[in-house]
This record gives sequence, C-alpha cells and structure tokens, in this order.
Amino acid sequence: MLRAKIVGTGRYVPDQLITNADMEKMLGEPLKPSIEEKLGIKQRYVTDEHESSVDLGEHAALKAIDEAGIKPEDIDLIIVATDTPEYISPATSSVLQGRIHAYNAGTFDLNASCSGFVAGMDVASRMIMTGGYTYILVVGVYNMTKFVDKSNPNVFPIFADGGGAIVLQAVEGEKEEGFLASKLIADGTQYDLLGIYAGGTKNPITIERLENKEHLLTFLKKLPPDRNIKLWPPLIKDVLNKVKMAYKDIDHIFLTQINKWVIEEVMKAINLPMEKTTCIMDRYGYTGSACIPMALDVALEEGRVKQGDLVVFIASGVGFNVSAAVFRL
Repeated sequence: MLRAKIVGTGRYVPDQLITNADMEKMLGEPLKPSIEEKLGIKQRYVTDEHESSVDLGEHAALKAIDEAGIKPEDIDLIIVATDTPEYISPATSSVLQGRIHAYNAGTFDLNASCSGFVAGMDVASRMIMTGGYTYILVVGVYNMTKFVDKSNPNVFPIFADGGGAIVLQAVEGEKEEGFLASKLIADGTQYDLLGIYAGGTKNPITIERLENKEHLLTFLKKLPPDRNIKLWPPLIKDVLNKVKMAYKDIDHIFLTQINKWVIEEVMKAINLPMEKTTCIMDRYGYTGSACIPMALDVALEEGRVKQGDLVVFIASGVGFNVSAAVFRL
C-alpha cells in the first residue's frame, strides 16, 4: 500500500523585520494592546517592493527539497497553495517550477484562502496513494502585505509575508505512517466577510476602484471572534474518528497562526497542554497559507515533534474554508 510521508520541510521570510515598536513609528500611533496580548504578534517580516510570492516560495521549496535529500528534477508535481499569487495567470506554481529547475514536475495552484496548504496536503497525499507520483512538493506562500492598506492601524500590524514547503514521498508498506485522514468543510455563503474583491472578473480594476482602495484587503462584515473555538474541536474529533483515534492520542497539533487566544481556548477544549502545539505568530506575524508549514518546520527544528508522532493540521480561511489532516510523521 502506498502512503504519503513528509520527508522534507522548509520555511522562508523576507529580510525586512518590523517590530511592534517599529510599527507604531510607521503608523504614528500606539498599537491596540490586543495585537500582542490577544493575537500574540510581536513582530513580522514583510516583502519589499521587489519581492514577489515566487521569491518566498523558491527559498522555502529549495530548503525542503534539500532536507528531503533529493534534487529539484526528482519532483513529480508542484502544488502551490496561495491567495496572493504571482499573477492572475499564469499559475504561480508554473513560475516556481521554472525558477527551481524542477523540469520533470507538473504544476497547479490551489486557492482555499488560508486553509489552502492543508487542503494541498490532502490533495497531494491522495494523488500519491493512487500511484504515479514519487515526490510531490507542496508550497504555501503568503504575500498579503502587498494587498494591505499600510495606513490602517487595525489591519497592517496583523499581516506578514512568508513561505513554507513540504516534500511528500510515496512509501510502500503496511506500516501506518504518513497521511492517515482528512476532512475539508466550507460555507460559501460567507464569501462576503473579508477578501480582495477587485481585480477579478466580477470587479475588474478601474481607476475609480483603485482610488477607493478596493484592490486591497477589505473587511465587509465583522468576523465571529469565537468561530474557530466552536468549529475546530468537533472537526478535530471527526478527522481523528476516521483513524479510530481521540484527542488524547495527539502528539502535536498545528492550528492557523493568527490568534493565540483562540489557540489557547481550543487546546483547553480538547484537553491538551499548550506544549502540544506550536505558536509562531510572536516572531512571524500572520502568514496565512504559509503559517502551517512554517510552524511545522519550526517545530521540527526545535525538536518539538519527532518521527512517529501523531500530528494534526487544521487551518481556516475566508470563503469560508476549513481543512484538517492527520499524519503520522
């Protein structure tokens, strides 16, 4: 039986570091206490005017490939999960494939907003299990500061840029390892809460829309603050039930890295200590579709997770999309 096993990870952030103190100087006013106290964000890295999404993905991808002990030409498929693409067309994954010289790889992009990377893990794993693929590179890139109003003190301090990647390898055997189960849910009636609503076919770019900043990230409705607290525990339970596991069997869990308070409440709800999760928003800010692979890379680097651990990944994004997956590392 073929299984999809994580054999390499990588992360990358741009050079430009902005601490909360730096941010206050840029905005000319104090940050809301909740930025650090509730969200847990103390600093963030942002791209400069010359850095694009592929720049972020390239560095993360090459690190993951190197860690896997293979070469770019060994990759059979590249999936890029992002809602901040290099271009509307062609696909970001195609540009990345050429940049890293992975000339034997097919490519496609996947956009499930900030839940996209975990959805990409699901898709890649199932493709490996059907045969025909030995190595699949899954990359999450987030360059949202290109779409943020940098004069808005409620928005700019939250968002950051980064890239994260994993290499999945097809492994043969009956041993229960690698990808075990997943569940994806959505509610498309909530598409009009938060997003970038200009630039597509519904609202093409016009001078008027640019002047009104409609091409930037826009909050149309208030997001329910406790939505993930209510949603994640039962979803985690559902995906664990598929492999006859329970909360207590989790060795480590990775959750969307935007709100430390929410993560703390979810860990209480599933009766697991904070030591069994990894938070990176204090050093990296919110990196959207890149935050899960970045957190995994940090956890492996710091020895917080190890070979054989049962690991759960769960991510939420606008749309509304949620993706969960269970792996045995």
